[in-house]
Amino acid sequence: MKEELSSDRINFLVWRYLIEGNYRETAVKFQKEWHVQEPHRQLDFARYVKSHALVNVLNKGLLYNSLEREYAQQSPQVPRDAAAAALAEAMQLGVFGPLLAHAPSHQQQQADEVDQEDEAETDAAVVSALVPSGGDLENNRKRQIDRQQQPPLLNGSPAKRPRLSNGYENGVDAATTPMELDGQNGDNHAYPSPLEGEQAPTPTPRTDGPEQGTQVEKVEELAAETTFIPLDSSLDDAPTSSPTTALSRIHSDSAPVLLHCQWHPRDPTVLAAAGTDALARIWNISRGATTDPASGGHVNGIAPNFHTLVEDDIQPRATVTAMAWNWDGTAIAVATDSDSKARITLWTPEGSHIHHFEVAEPPVIKLRWNPDNAAILGIAPDNGGALITVYHAITSNSMTYFLPTHNLETDPLDAAWTSETEFLLCGGDLLVALKCSDGISEVRKFDTRRGDSLTQVQFDWRSSLAATCGEKGFVDIWDSSGKRREIEAHYNSVTALSWQPLESAPSGDERLLASGGEDGAICIWNAFAADGKPKCSMTMGLPIVALAFTPDGAFIAGATNERILIWKVDDHSIPRASWSRAPHPGWLSPRMNAESDDEDEHCLGWDATGHKLAYGVNSRLAIINFR
Repeated sequence: MKEELSSDRINFLVWRYLIEGNYRETAVKFQKEWHVQEPHRQLDFARYVKSHALVNVLNKGLLYNSLEREYAQQSPQVPRDAAAAALAEAMQLGVFGPLLAHAPSHQQQQADEVDQEDEAETDAAVVSALVPSGGDLENNRKRQIDRQQQPPLLNGSPAKRPRLSNGYENGVDAATTPMELDGQNGDNHAYPSPLEGEQAPTPTPRTDGPEQGTQVEKVEELAAETTFIPLDSSLDDAPTSSPTTALSRIHSDSAPVLLHCQWHPRDPTVLAAAGTDALARIWNISRGATTDPASGGHVNGIAPNFHTLVEDDIQPRATVTAMAWNWDGTAIAVATDSDSKARITLWTPEGSHIHHFEVAEPPVIKLRWNPDNAAILGIAPDNGGALITVYHAITSNSMTYFLPTHNLETDPLDAAWTSETEFLLCGGDLLVALKCSDGISEVRKFDTRRGDSLTQVQFDWRSSLAATCGEKGFVDIWDSSGKRREIEAHYNSVTALSWQPLESAPSGDERLLASGGEDGAICIWNAFAADGKPKCSMTMGLPIVALAFTPDGAFIAGATNERILIWKVDDHSIPRASWSRAPHPGWLSPRMNAESDDEDEHCLGWDATGHKLAYGVNSRLAIINFR
C-alpha cells in the first residue's frame, strides 16, 4: 500500500533534514513560511519519522531509477534501429546527469543549451530577488564575514558549512549545497536544534588567558585519553603485571555483560561495576595509566586492583540485577539473581561483607538508599504483582507495600526518596507518594494521563520538585501539592532525565533539568519557566541512551550507542569534547561481533571530581579522561 504524499509530509522531511544538517537559520525561516510553528508537535505523523528520512527516501528513489534502467537494457523488446541508440544513450543519464564520464552527445548539447537559457533566466530572477536594500548591505557583508571566520573543527564534529549568501556577488552556483553533508562521516548533528525558532548564535572567540591570546574553541577528541578495564570472570584479586595482558583479556570471549557502573560518590579513584556471570567488583582507578606499547599508543589497557562483591555461595552464572552506593559512600548494595533466588548484600568500599537480605522472588530491579543511609528500598516481582520493600540497613527489619496487579515486565517501576521516610513510586500510569512509619502507607496518588507510560522519576532536593518522563515523549514537573506542569519534550520516548547538580542554592528564577530522547535530542529545561520551551537543545542524530552532569553541574555528557559528546552547560554552541567507540581497538572484541545489534543497558557516569567519565555497554568498560 503506497503512502499518501502531501505538502506537509514533504515539508516535514525537508525541515528535519535542515535540522540534522545544522542549518538552523534556514530551518527557522522555512518554519515561518510554512506557517507551522512546531512541526514535530503539531503534525500527527512526526513522531514516526526517523532520523535522515529524507536522504533515505531519496536513496531508495535512486535505486528504483537504477532498476528501471537495468530492466530497460535487459528487455528483449528493445528495437534495433535508430530509436535503440537514443534509448541506449538515455540509459546513461541519471537524475543528476550522465552516469559515465564521456563527451556529450548532440542531443545532450542541445538539451544543455536549453538548460543554460533557462538557468540564465532563473539566475536573473534570483539575483533581482536577493538584492538587498539600503542598510541591509552592511548586514549581509557582516554575515558573510561571520561565516568565513568559522574554521573546520578537528577530531570532532565538522563546523557548520557555508550556506547560500544573502548577497549576490558570487551567484547562486557558488553556494555549498546541503546535500554535501551526506558524504560526511555522520558527526554533523552535535549542535543546538532550532526547535524553538531562535536565532543561531555564532561561536564567539574566547580568551583562555592573557599569555595565550584569543582563539575560537575546538572540539577535543578524547581517544588518546581512554583506559579499557577487562571484565573477564577468570581474573582474581591480583593486579595484572602487563598492560598487554590486560588488553588481551578485554578481547576475551568469556567476558560478562556489563549492566551497572557507578563511581564512589566522594572518592574519584573507586569505581563499582556489575553484570552477568557473577560480575560485581570495586576497582581502584588511577588517572595516570601507562599506554600499552602494543596498542599503537592510543588505547590504554590496564587491569587495576579490585575487590569482588559476590558471596561464596553465589553461582558463577548469577546476574547482578541492581546496584547502588549510599549517599556518603560508606556502603554499597548489590542485588543478585542466582538459581531463581534473589538476595541483597551490603558491602564496604574495601570489599568487606556487612550483611544480606533474602528476597522472596527475583529479580530485584531497583535499589534506592534513603538520605540518611538508614534504609534501602528494593523493587521486585511477587505473585504476578510488584513488591516494594524497605530494609533497615543496620538490622534485619523490613516493611513492604504490595501492588497486586502491576506487571513489572510491561511497566517497570522507578522510585525516588523525597525525605528520610517518604518516597515517590512511578511506572506506567502510576505515580504515588508513600511513607514509612509502622508500615508503608499511601500519602498521595497523583493524576497522570490516561494510558501514560512513565518510566523514570527524579527528585530535586534543592527545589523540592519531582520530574517524571515516559514513552509518550512528555516530561512532567510536579510540586509537593501534586500540581503538574506538562512539557512536550521529545518526539518519541524520553530515555534519560537528570537534574543539574548545584554546589549552592539555585537562583529564584531558574532550576535546570536535562532530558534525552529517542529522537536524538538533548534538551535543558528551566523547571520554573511556564512557557514549555527548552533553554537550549542539542542533537546527536542517534537515540540518546544516557546523560550525566559533572558533580559541579558545569558540563553535561550525552551518549548514543556510537559516541559521547560533552558540552559546557552555559555555552552549548559547540561540544567541548567528543569520544567515538568505533576507532578504539579496546572496543572491538570478538564477543561484540557475535552479539546482536541490540544493546539494552548503557552506563555513563562522572567521578566525584568531574575529571573522568565511565562508559560501559555489553562486555566493555571504558574510562575516559576529560580534564
